Amino acid sequence: MVCAIRLEDLLPQLAAVRVDRVEASGDLLRIAARTRDDAAAVCPGCGTESDWVHSRYVRHVADEAVGGRAVVIDLSVRRLYCENSDCPKTTFAEQVAGLTVRYQRRTPALQHVVNAVAVALAGSAGARLLAVLHCALSWVTVLNCLMRIPVPSAAVPRVLGIDEFALRRGHRYATIIIDAATGARVDVLADRAKEPVATWLRKNAGFEVVCRDGAGSFAQAITDAAPHVVQVADRWQCAMRRLCAVRRGESKEVQDLLARLSQQPGGS
Repeated sequence: MVCAIRLEDLLPQLAAVRVDRVEASGDLLRIAARTRDDAAAVCPGCGTESDWVHSRYVRHVADEAVGGRAVVIDLSVRRLYCENSDCPKTTFAEQVAGLTVRYQRRTPALQHVVNAVAVALAGSAGARLLAVLHCALSWVTVLNCLMRIPVPSAAVPRVLGIDEFALRRGHRYATIIIDAATGARVDVLADRAKEPVATWLRKNAGFEVVCRDGAGSFAQAITDAAPHVVQVADRWQCAMRRLCAVRRGESKEVQDLLARLSQQPGGS
């Protein structure tokens, strides 16, 4: 019985190239392929199409595992001349959509898996899981992939929370900004000084209430950047400040009590 399923149906990323041979040996599946000679490529510098071939070279691209085997695609691609005389690029290498990316030795599909593992597990744990998935990467490479993932921009919440935390206690502090309603982190600033906080608040308008630490720098930063918003002081900070004032005898209630006691007979 002849199988009617084509290789391009199982591996759709190979539909745009010509597959020369497939070799399975041990735990590796190696596919030799080449781009088509009659297809024009687009220059990344100016967007001009060109079919003027300069040369060919072979790229070795890792792909998702198939049948418990790691997959490597030996892809012969063209280097072409850019036909636009005003373009700063004299030559460029063609890219195959869904298969190659500039300066990348993994297919977009495999890179998506690596990124997902990096986000979930980061370095060493991520590298161990990827080894089970037949993608051998070091923990350093997994961390590098994680650091290259763009951080999604989040909407500024209605109620912000601002507080400081110690990077090195007694020496260096930073500022964390959260969504006070959900507790989700919005941003982290490398300093707790007034100016960085005020600059961030000016760039991220839309909040209406700020729950802040009792530090005067935060209060002044909010007043300078968004004087119309409501500032809510930390209840614990207010209680501790009041307690310290009572202990020092600086609160108005304590001073009034001492004055009344001093006016009574026998008072000092």
